[in-house]
Amino acid sequence: MPKIVDHEEQRSLLSATVAQVVAESGLEHTTLRTVAARHGCTKGMVQHYFADKQELLLAALNYIENRCDARLPAEDDGPGGLTSLQARLMAQLPVTDELVDEWRVRLAFVTLAGQSDAVAEVLAERQAGRQAVAMRMLRQAQKKELKKGVSPLNAWRTLHCLVSGLGVAAAAGDGQWSAAVQKGLLKAAINDLRR
Repeated sequence: MPKIVDHEEQRSLLSATVAQVVAESGLEHTTLRTVAARHGCTKGMVQHYFADKQELLLAALNYIENRCDARLPAEDDGPGGLTSLQARLMAQLPVTDELVDEWRVRLAFVTLAGQSDAVAEVLAERQAGRQAVAMRMLRQAQKKELKKGVSPLNAWRTLHCLVSGLGVAAAAGDGQWSAAVQKGLLKAAINDLRR
């Protein structure tokens, strides 16, 4: 009796392997051959699931972004406003080795976005979705807890830059951004927005 293979599960496992290769070696060293070797399969098997290198790379990008989205508290979880926004942003901080690798993958694709419309589209779509949720939370906070005169859009931009900057610093590996430091900076930035 032939073995039944779950196509989507196998594709997801291969996408995870691609993300690991990108995190460790960068995009330029991520090939069908290196992914096959890392996954313990043939190059032909990788080609069965991904038509070309671009499809392979996009699968890795979507894999890490899906993992990030799954980790974020739902918009209607928690009390809303700044507290819920803080929880969502905390979940994006590179506070573990696994999350640092996620940022390494994301940053590799940010660089590639200038050369690939498909990559730019995925990144823009994910960012727009996260921004839309954050803006709803900030508008909610504006009614009762956001300092008077603070623009929700500018508040979002500041917080987004903080989280992204921490992602860059952690991915660069300079060692001065412990989980406690990152969480403290984010908490202080949120508290600076409160009345």
